[in-house]
Amino acid sequence: MHSAVKMFMGLLLFAAGMAWYAGPLLGFFEADPVFHIRPTYAFALLFSGLFGLALIFFGLVIAWVEYEDLRWAKRKKE
Repeated sequence: MHSAVKMFMGLLLFAAGMAWYAGPLLGFFEADPVFHIRPTYAFALLFSGLFGLALIFFGLVIAWVEYEDLRWAKRKKE
């Protein structure tokens, strides 16, 4: 698949996600008909639960990248 098509699909998913959370604020729909909770509340709950995990993940990724950079520099120096 062409990368422009993938980018367009990603932008469509982004727009759908934004509409999901902005919809109640703009008056499109009041609540999720399946779970009977507001999408903005679901976002706040998800954000508060995943924020710490995201910090751990990004911290490990940054540390790993820097470790590989130091290892590469040491190998290059030899």
